[in-house]
Amino acid sequence: MAANVDFLAKPGPGTVRVMSYNVNWDSIFPPLDEENHDLRSASRGMAFRRIVAAVQPDIVCLQEINPERDPQQVGDILAEVLSPEGDETWTATSTRDSVIASRFPVVASGFELPAPAFPLELAQAAALIDLPDEAYGALDVYVVCAHFKAGGNTYDVLLRQRQADVIMSHVGDALTPTGNLDLAPGTPLILLGDFNIYETDPAHHLTTLLTGDIENEEQYGPDVDPDWDGTALADVLPSHSGLGQMFYTWRNDAAPQDPGILDRIIYSDSALVMENAFILNTKLIAAEPLEGAGLREEDVLLNPQTGDYDHLPLVVDFALASGR
Repeated sequence: MAANVDFLAKPGPGTVRVMSYNVNWDSIFPPLDEENHDLRSASRGMAFRRIVAAVQPDIVCLQEINPERDPQQVGDILAEVLSPEGDETWTATSTRDSVIASRFPVVASGFELPAPAFPLELAQAAALIDLPDEAYGALDVYVVCAHFKAGGNTYDVLLRQRQADVIMSHVGDALTPTGNLDLAPGTPLILLGDFNIYETDPAHHLTTLLTGDIENEEQYGPDVDPDWDGTALADVLPSHSGLGQMFYTWRNDAAPQDPGILDRIIYSDSALVMENAFILNTKLIAAEPLEGAGLREEDVLLNPQTGDYDHLPLVVDFALASGR
């Protein structure tokens, strides 16, 4: 079924558009960029720019950016595309291979790790973002951009659980007065990224992220009520083109695994209202509206020559519950 592009339209003022995208190692940069994770990295820099121009995000979470790279390079690309007149600056921060970039100021960044902090994969990117008071009121928004361990062996599954336990320990600290981070009551919380949730995996780490059920309480503390009203967080679960028919976020036709919902956007629904959500799949959009949106059919492909997919961009429009 070929879709139009009505789903791309922003709901209106007072909403924040958030995008999560595992771009495949440094693919948004030139193929021979000396800072690429691998000089043979796929290059789809122009496709990424077309996607950003069509989506018009306000906050972006990218995974698989070389950790040695200055994250502001991502911010500069977004500013170049979304503010060609140079009247807007995008701020970026990163941890490991995840980058958070925002058109709004980042007032605090970093991820406080409980001891022990090994292995390094326990750290995730995090940022407290200052939304403009005139449009959104006095509340900021707190974002955790995560990339969970891939793979299906026992170590991989256990490490994903540890990563989720650490995030929930961090959330519990942020929502509780005194500690490493204190958020103002009612501060919206968004957890997003490539969570590597496989259908063949017990995936208890997803349960932990939604409900605050910490598995290793001896090391990471007691269970957490992750939303301000004492309830679980909500899972956006967007669909392709907003049609409600396909929900996978990753696909590799050469792999034995079926397409899966590896990537998620989770949020505190006591503080945020989901107004619109979609997975961008340019292969499903009719030719005329696709061209009108400045997109090409192959833009979400990892390799247009072979037709190979990888991860797809997830997009959601949030409004503050206090403004509704």
